[in-house]
Amino acid sequence: MNKIKKIFSVMGFLVMLAPVILLAQTMPAPSTTQSPTPGSTQIGAKIDNPFNGGNDLMALIRVILSNIVMPIAAVAVVVWIVWAGFQFVLAQGNPKKIDDAKKNLLWSLIGAGILLGAAAISVVVENTVRALMN
Repeated sequence: MNKIKKIFSVMGFLVMLAPVILLAQTMPAPSTTQSPTPGSTQIGAKIDNPFNGGNDLMALIRVILSNIVMPIAAVAVVVWIVWAGFQFVLAQGNPKKIDDAKKNLLWSLIGAGILLGAAAISVVVENTVRALMN
C-alpha cells in the first residue's frame, strides 16, 4: 500500500510539472543593438511589461484580475462543484452525507456568485474612475 502511495505521489507530481515543461516559452534571440559608448549611462536592455495591459494602475488591476485571479478561481469553483456532485453520488442515500453535499454545492455556487460580482464591481469601479478622470 505504501508503494502505491509513492507511485501515485510521483505520478501526481509529474502531472503537475508537465505543463511547466511542455508549455515553456523559448527566449527570443537577442537583438543586435549598438553597445553604449564608454562613460555613458545607457543600458542596452529593455524590460517589457509582463502583463501586457498598459502602464496605469487600473490596467494593471484589470489584467491581474482577468488573467490571474479569475482563471484560478473559476477552476476552483468548477472543481468544487464536481466534488459536490461526487459527494451526492457517494452519499448513497445517507441523509447526513446528502446534507453535506448540498452545503458544498451551495457554497460553491455562492463562490461563483462572488466571483462574478467581483468582476462586475471591478468594471464599474474602473468605468467610474475613468469617467472622473476625463
